[in-house]
Amino acid sequence: MSRTVATILGSLIGKLPIGWVLAFRGGVLDAVLEAFAQPLADAEAEAEALMREIDPRTANRLLQDFERVLGPDPCGRDLGNRTLEQRQRQAHQRWTARGGQSVPYYIETAARLGVTIQIEEFWPSRVGVLRAGQPLIADGEQFTWRIKLALISQWWFRAGQNHAGDRLGGYTLSDIECELRRLKPAHTQLVFAYI
Repeated sequence: MSRTVATILGSLIGKLPIGWVLAFRGGVLDAVLEAFAQPLADAEAEAEALMREIDPRTANRLLQDFERVLGPDPCGRDLGNRTLEQRQRQAHQRWTARGGQSVPYYIETAARLGVTIQIEEFWPSRVGVLRAGQPLIADGEQFTWRIKLALISQWWFRAGQNHAGDRLGGYTLSDIECELRRLKPAHTQLVFAYI
């Protein structure tokens, strides 16, 4: 936590040599020391604020620098209107992404972008393993992942709340589809199921 002007001034006064000439407070020397204390307090406050800027999740002033260094989003999510929180989440996800080929990696990637998903894998049916009532799954389906996720938002026209000319309803799909398709293993096929 940064120090106040009074704390810094007290520290500067405490560093003065001992003597009766410098023992009097409230004079010109204190005014000069206070003139030094104010910029020091400002510098400490700025340094403390800068510590919050090194993480994209909490960056405000340096968020544009993170986005500039990362370059344009391959999925084009940076072209629309996004809130500060969405920009921070996306910058953090892109900044810290390491890659992976496992189902938990993709679930974690979606969670970093603020979306909860479930991934269902399919395994081909085998004689001696298949039970009555289980669906038959063909060879090659083990490379298909069904990703279950919720709609981001949906809306319906309501009398008294909406006006003439408003849409009757609709929904917004998650923008996570592009990110997962871009990161998926080359041999897999992704199928998205909105629940």
